[in-house]
Amino acid sequence: MDFMRMLRSLEELLYEVMTWLVFYPRTFILTLMRPMKTLEYCRQQFHRPEEEQFDKSLSPPLFLLLSILSSHVIQLTIGYDPLAKSHNLLTHASEQNLLVVRSLMFAVFPLVFALHHLKAWGQVLSRPTLRAPFFIECYPAAVYTLLVQLGFTLSGAFIWGHIVGGVLTLAATAWYLGVETAWISRSDKRPKRALAVAVWLWSKGTLAIFVIAAGITYGRGEP
Repeated sequence: MDFMRMLRSLEELLYEVMTWLVFYPRTFILTLMRPMKTLEYCRQQFHRPEEEQFDKSLSPPLFLLLSILSSHVIQLTIGYDPLAKSHNLLTHASEQNLLVVRSLMFAVFPLVFALHHLKAWGQVLSRPTLRAPFFIECYPAAVYTLLVQLGFTLSGAFIWGHIVGGVLTLAATAWYLGVETAWISRSDKRPKRALAVAVWLWSKGTLAIFVIAAGITYGRGEP
């Protein structure tokens, strides 16, 4: 019985991993090309039974994690070593630690925007109320994370990559701010103010990431 139970668990695991090959690119393309529709889809999922949620896409946190993993796979594929190129930052960390740290760092963006939405909607901060806006924000953050990481990788891996990587990073940032501005405008009908709020929240998230990175660097006693 234990063997059969383990076998069924392996079957479910195999099926789940294989579905990622289908639903990851599907979720990525839909989020990139139709971000508002994707965010609205995510919001609607929380009105459905939990076992039926996100049946046509990846769950947002998983999408973010797989985007970080995909960027790392791309780095390994082209022979770019992020640990060797990172100078003082995480130079002694393992690849597993690097992935964990990146996940925590880039999850700052959906957290910062989710906290803003919670306040704007007049809801009390709690674990249940924070879940929906955080999940929603993971979708654009995942696309932004992959594109930015790809931009950084091109800049560090190739001589010609500085221009291409820089353009890709700027384009990804502009896309991300545009999506957040449009999403904030759903509740705040003032586009200019929505843009200012989006830039401010993005700046807070970026600053938090630098603080985390600096804390890890100096926490390791590196010069």
